[in-house]
Amino acid sequence: MLSSSTRSVVSSQLKRVARNHAAAATKATGHYNGSGRCRFHDGSQAPLFGAALFSSGPHPSASGEAQPAFSSYEYPTRTEAPEITTTLASETETGKAKPKERNKVYHPTMDPFDDAGSLSEEDRARSREEHAEAMASIEMSSFPIGLAAPEFVPPNVPSGELEVPETLVTTLDNGIRVVSQETYSQMCTIGVLSSVGSRHEEVEGTMHLLETMAFGSTEKYQGPEITQMLQDWGATRFVSHSREQSLHCVDILRPNVEKGMELLSQVVLEPLITGAPQEVEYAKEVMAFQAQEQIPELVLGEALQVAAYGADQQLGKAHFATAESIPLLEARGVEDFYGKNIKGNPGGIVVAGAGISHDELVGMAEEHFSTMEQSHSPATLPSTYRGGHSIVEKPATESVYQPMLPEEDQCRVALAFPVGGWHSDTMVTACVLQTLLGGGSSFSAGGPGKGMYSRMYQQVLNRYGWMESAEAFTTFADEGGLFGVSASTAVPSKVPELVAILADQLASVAIHPVGDLELSRARNMLRCNVLAQLESRLILFEDMGRQVLTYGRREDAAKTCAKIEAVTAGDIQALAVDMLRNHPPTLVATGSHADRAPDYGEVSRWFR
Repeated sequence: MLSSSTRSVVSSQLKRVARNHAAAATKATGHYNGSGRCRFHDGSQAPLFGAALFSSGPHPSASGEAQPAFSSYEYPTRTEAPEITTTLASETETGKAKPKERNKVYHPTMDPFDDAGSLSEEDRARSREEHAEAMASIEMSSFPIGLAAPEFVPPNVPSGELEVPETLVTTLDNGIRVVSQETYSQMCTIGVLSSVGSRHEEVEGTMHLLETMAFGSTEKYQGPEITQMLQDWGATRFVSHSREQSLHCVDILRPNVEKGMELLSQVVLEPLITGAPQEVEYAKEVMAFQAQEQIPELVLGEALQVAAYGADQQLGKAHFATAESIPLLEARGVEDFYGKNIKGNPGGIVVAGAGISHDELVGMAEEHFSTMEQSHSPATLPSTYRGGHSIVEKPATESVYQPMLPEEDQCRVALAFPVGGWHSDTMVTACVLQTLLGGGSSFSAGGPGKGMYSRMYQQVLNRYGWMESAEAFTTFADEGGLFGVSASTAVPSKVPELVAILADQLASVAIHPVGDLELSRARNMLRCNVLAQLESRLILFEDMGRQVLTYGRREDAAKTCAKIEAVTAGDIQALAVDMLRNHPPTLVATGSHADRAPDYGEVSRWFR
């Protein structure tokens, strides 16, 4: 099979050949019709390329003229050669010019759909009645289009008269926090976040199963019924469970927001688990397929967490279920975990909304979630960074993606060190350093904000052609995080050099202070990314919910940008020195030829 790069080269060559043939055919008194065939003055047609490249010779048509031979490339669904005939336009009745008809003028009392004008007034009246009855039988879930604007649409006023949107937070009597910000749009995003993640689970894969089953059957609605309701309401659902938090949200048309909140309360408070054994088994089948077909980037990230913290600590637990852990998941145990840690923990719940008034959101939260009572809080045991190494070989079973993804033969390597977590003073510094190093894949469309001037592009990807990707990354948790660099290559002999290049990039930041221009570009790019992301209603919703869940408040974008601007070259160098000098590294290699990675002891000595 041709690779994607080879196919693009062949395609461009064929297009160039076609253009050349078209130009030559036009000069030969023919006319090119843009469809890969040339039409001559006598009405006959000939291919420019395609069948001519793959066929062995001509075959006669019904008129006796030589035609291109049958080609399975040009007609892949036919079992025999098609009969190709040509007809001049002048030989057909439709080709004769017709006198121009006068445009029909409709009077206000006429039905514009009666083009022939053959219906009587009685027929028209009866047709209108039948149409009205048919429309009335359709259950409209949204408001019909009329001359007057619906009451829920705010009046059009100058932007200067609108209140400046601000983030508001209210705590209900049972401990649930409600946070919102108005956006003055006709869509709103509402959702529920919980301070429970895979680090709190007792059986590996519990949160993965709950995420797979989310928005399934509840005490009130069946799964297919929920899907149909979301479609009728103009809504989209999103679910995301991580190591520390879980999220359920709905992006919905503003008139239907109350219906969406009622559905969210069912999904969060009344999901069927033991009451829907078929859905549990189906979810486990989906998880088994995901475990087999996990994308390489996820495999690398999971192996990094386990190597950095150890599987015996909460942050080192596997987030995704494995083939070994899926059979251990039982509906009763999952339901008990959910009821105890989420339904019984309103103090760890945040109801968030973007594009909705705060009073309205608080009222709906009180209506649907005020019955929750605090009975349990999940135990969060701090994890300590250890460092280590891990090699994850390519799965022995052949992937269904393998024929389409030749990059599966690549070796991916990550080298990481510990940094502070969400509450650390160096978190913003780590984010600026990540932006400064930047990086990405070997192919990029470029343009503003693509990081083409970052170090990993200029000093790695643009210098080493065998490098497929190279980028810096960060992961944060409550008590700590990881900062590192990762890269991939399909050349086995280059794996040791790849690790040395990654180590050199980290060491250079600790040894040499970054320049003013480079630092200014990184800070500006990070601020641009923050502000651009917050233009999205979904990102705004998630940012508010996660900040209140983590800090108990939300820091606005102005303060965040001020912190970014305050980062100095000395801050970055001090962070890099602390990472490399005071902590052991974490080295992970996954995919093909992962055993070519240097010995962990050797890599550790590079930083001593």
